[in-house]
Amino acid sequence: MTYSLSRSDVDSITEADVQSSTVKLLPRWDDIPADFRNGNLYTQLAEAHLFDYPLPSISVSFLPGFDDAGACQAIDRCIRAHLNAFAPRHEHRIAGVGYMISKVCAVTRA
Repeated sequence: MTYSLSRSDVDSITEADVQSSTVKLLPRWDDIPADFRNGNLYTQLAEAHLFDYPLPSISVSFLPGFDDAGACQAIDRCIRAHLNAFAPRHEHRIAGVGYMISKVCAVTRA
């Protein structure tokens, strides 16, 4: 099954999901492309978000459906809710959240 992430999926994540964490939108390990499992700019962004590291020097362009003012809060809430989860293992969460990020925006080195 091909993984997809819609705006309504992202919007379905609540503050309660952030507080208790969730993996409901996290792709299965087998659905995550190898370049995300091995690490890339998207996974670096996920790790920076998780560990509160400085963000890499990047340029972000939101994809259609995620390019309005309200999308940023919803995307941030979705990312935090999934990064806060205790399962699955760390590598899966980082790769999966990186892949999720790639479904809502294009990230390039600045």
